[in-house]
Amino acid sequence: MNMVAGRATFEIQALRDERWLTEEVRNAEDSARTIAKTIFSKGQCQGVRIIKNWERADGIVTENVIFTEMREAETARLTIVPIDDAPPCRKVDEYYRLESRATINRLFRKYIEKVYLTPTELIHNYKALSKVQEVDTLFPAAVDRVATLQAKASGQDPRVRRDEIYQAVERMTRKARRIEQKVDLPALKDDDFDQIVRRIERIAPPGEVDYYSLVVLSRELVNHRSWLGKLERLVELANPEVREQVLSLLDGVIADLVGVPSALQDLLGYQTSLAHALCAIADLYEGRAPPTTSDAREQLAVLGPLLAEGRLADTRKSLMDRLLHQLAGGQALDRRDPAHEREAFREVAQRLFRPDGLLGGPDAAAALTRRFVYLQEAGGVTGLRQSVWGVCETMVDPLFRVVYLVDLAASPLAGDLAEEIVAILRRVLMVDDIHELAPRQWPPKDKMLRLARLYAAVERAVALPEGERRSLLGTLDKLLTGFIADERIIEKLDDPDAHLRDRTAHLLQFCASRLLPPGTEAHRLACERVVGLLRQPNFEERYLDGVADPKLGEEMLRALHTLLVRGGFR
Repeated sequence: MNMVAGRATFEIQALRDERWLTEEVRNAEDSARTIAKTIFSKGQCQGVRIIKNWERADGIVTENVIFTEMREAETARLTIVPIDDAPPCRKVDEYYRLESRATINRLFRKYIEKVYLTPTELIHNYKALSKVQEVDTLFPAAVDRVATLQAKASGQDPRVRRDEIYQAVERMTRKARRIEQKVDLPALKDDDFDQIVRRIERIAPPGEVDYYSLVVLSRELVNHRSWLGKLERLVELANPEVREQVLSLLDGVIADLVGVPSALQDLLGYQTSLAHALCAIADLYEGRAPPTTSDAREQLAVLGPLLAEGRLADTRKSLMDRLLHQLAGGQALDRRDPAHEREAFREVAQRLFRPDGLLGGPDAAAALTRRFVYLQEAGGVTGLRQSVWGVCETMVDPLFRVVYLVDLAASPLAGDLAEEIVAILRRVLMVDDIHELAPRQWPPKDKMLRLARLYAAVERAVALPEGERRSLLGTLDKLLTGFIADERIIEKLDDPDAHLRDRTAHLLQFCASRLLPPGTEAHRLACERVVGLLRQPNFEERYLDGVADPKLGEEMLRALHTLLVRGGFR
């Protein structure tokens, strides 16, 4: 440890398996105490302490323990975490899919965080699968819970469903044992998982390549006793050039890992609030730069482009599920200052906003609505209805309101909230002045783009009553058409003194731009102006006036035809 003479460093240690292990080192005591408390709160160690290391001018280093927190020996049995839903799974193969593993992650969260095993490792490693079934009443309680939920959804007898689950798990266990004892699989010793999979393709029965490959991968991962250690190994194997089939296998395990709350916390690093954590998850989902507080910055920098390109689909789904689950829950977004809770809500909502729909779509709209219930007094359906108004009052941007309401109309909550959704959309959009939707100081182009985006949002709102949707679209079209006429936009583009080629190009580019939604009256007026130019006698000759090179003229006409198609002309 390097220190500057006369300065202190603060070493954070955690007691694990009766040994004090250094977790992090900080230069500030406040930062060290915050990190120590965060580590202790995860419940994965017996205690934490902070050692202050001080190097005197004579080179002698003194060590003093300035903070210690210990927990009593855990005597309570491990229990399942209650869940409210469980995806249906009838065939044994369905127990291995992402949705089923996510259920395992939620149910066995306490056990998973204690033993540092992902669901993939639990169900592909014979020893791990056998051991979890032997932990007190943990496994029977999990089966009972899942059987009850699935039977309620399907109308089946819970006892029959419970027996089916036990039989399925028994088959999974026998399969894992057979592979463990009778199949000679290659060991994963280097970073070329792709080559291992190719070798397995030559020996595995039809349809079993993925299973055998995940058995090999699980044998490797169980040796890494920390989430960051597992992630580091997975990233070493996730070469961007690897085959999609192989990357998909790694993607599934990474998805499992980010589905573990403590693992995701380790990946994100220290976050000052839940709101900041949710924004960091959204950043990770989109493949943006990793948080500077994360100790997994190098690994996340590799995963970022893969996430941004959509090549880690399961990991993205797992991240979004975690984000929306936390967003819809009741944990404070800003524990430090409850008075800032609404501001924290605004921060998260704004992070999810995109002009073409919320990040997370209808499920995100539902999560925002459920979250806002905690910011008011009423609950139940009444609370949800008030929450819709509350979200829109908190987020004053008309485009946000419309995008949120359109997504909400396509969410599971829509049935109870239809009146509120339609009423607010009317209030937002049924206006007489464009400046109620776009700030007066904006340039004309930005105002038209705002109306075009509002139009596109309502146009995709197929969940709305068709009459209401058409009425809203008509109002927006009227506003856009009136604005174009008042500002003489078409006249400014079609300067009579300019060359016909320039006039045609300017108008066609306007027709093909995002500013004029196809099918609107505004688009029709611009197209009519173009048609007027196209119908002039000898149009092509006049269009190419001044172009001496025939080949260049042909290229210009081809480009014109391409622009005509883009502008909506056939």
